[in-house]
Amino acid sequence: MLITLLLGCALFLIVLFFPVDLFRKRAVRSGPDSQVDERDVMFARMSRVEGTPEYDEYYERRPELKKEDDRIRAMIPLYLPGSRYYHPEITGEAERYFESIYDIEPDPAIIKEWQERFQETVDHSGLVREMVRALGAVAVGFAPLPHEYIYTHKGRFAEDYGHEIRLDHPTAIVFLIEMDFGQMQRAPHAEAIRESARQYYRAAVIARTVEATLKAAGYGAKAHYDAHYDVILPPLAIEAGLGEIGRNNILIADRFGSRVRIGAVTTDLRLKHDGHIRLGADEFCSICRKCAENCPSRALSAGEKEWVRGVEKWTTDTEKCYSYWRQVGSDCGICMAVCPFSHRNNWLHNLVRMMIPLNPWLRRIALIFDDLIYGRKWRPGRAIPKLIQSFAGHQASVHPEWPDEYRAGSVSG
Repeated sequence: MLITLLLGCALFLIVLFFPVDLFRKRAVRSGPDSQVDERDVMFARMSRVEGTPEYDEYYERRPELKKEDDRIRAMIPLYLPGSRYYHPEITGEAERYFESIYDIEPDPAIIKEWQERFQETVDHSGLVREMVRALGAVAVGFAPLPHEYIYTHKGRFAEDYGHEIRLDHPTAIVFLIEMDFGQMQRAPHAEAIRESARQYYRAAVIARTVEATLKAAGYGAKAHYDAHYDVILPPLAIEAGLGEIGRNNILIADRFGSRVRIGAVTTDLRLKHDGHIRLGADEFCSICRKCAENCPSRALSAGEKEWVRGVEKWTTDTEKCYSYWRQVGSDCGICMAVCPFSHRNNWLHNLVRMMIPLNPWLRRIALIFDDLIYGRKWRPGRAIPKLIQSFAGHQASVHPEWPDEYRAGSVSG
């Protein structure tokens, strides 16, 4: 009887954890069939000022966007009083982080240290990984740079508006910065945009430092960071083996989910490219839908994928999304925080993440337990069950130490 029971349990576990999906042939990934003009990106459109040559030129070409863009522009801008979650200290700190990005000057001592190490090694791939991680990234990968992932024209700032982008670097160094779990639990309150600003700033420091180091070592390099992108980062992160795109149209990274910001440096330094990783995000997002259901603006698709520029993906209504930002005075972040992949990086959640790609019934079980433990509906500042905290080791995020001038918070005064 005991042997029969043990055999039955063993058979049950084998069936439960059988990696059926790992034996299925995955569909060949298709890349986009065209490039994107940065002038068409929402942030670039919101940078246009009525009465300027750039405004007139853009809406002469894209008249169908003018009415909606003017409506959104008339709303209370980010960082100003009047929005729902405006907080003078927290919102002001976020604004200072974003403004300080323009003044970043990489530390010459750090550049010299890594430049000397470049001269001493032939394993450039290993050294670049070590450097980027030492500067504060939680993950780094290398990818080829397809033409379709490069913007056609500059669009964010008036001074280079409409300039054709010419970028012939063969490789992109792509890295991730973790966003603090506790801060993102406050989404869509002001703490969310402060955390975004803090990590955009950190990503900019890393990108600028890596760029300066590679140039000092004799290589061509171009940093890509907040408001200074010549490339589209999420698909490059996928190519660099850092994650998959979720229903929220944001990168879902291994161990961190959507709680990341992306930075990159393109270069002519020859590096060994990384391959794709499989997290099972595509299959899980198909049944989960938490981000779409909890999106306050209903900007995320709760339905099936659609074909966009030759890529099958879930769509986002960017006008609805950004309008909500202006209403609440933050960059929301609910779709990042509510994602089950975005739980803390600890052994329990990582074990669940390892199970998700195996088979469909494990994904269903994981979603059921996620709903039971964390809830189906998003609540800002939701309490994590104490049993889970003690069992899984819910601790504050720890970031590598930075030189004094680059500490997160150094621009808050």
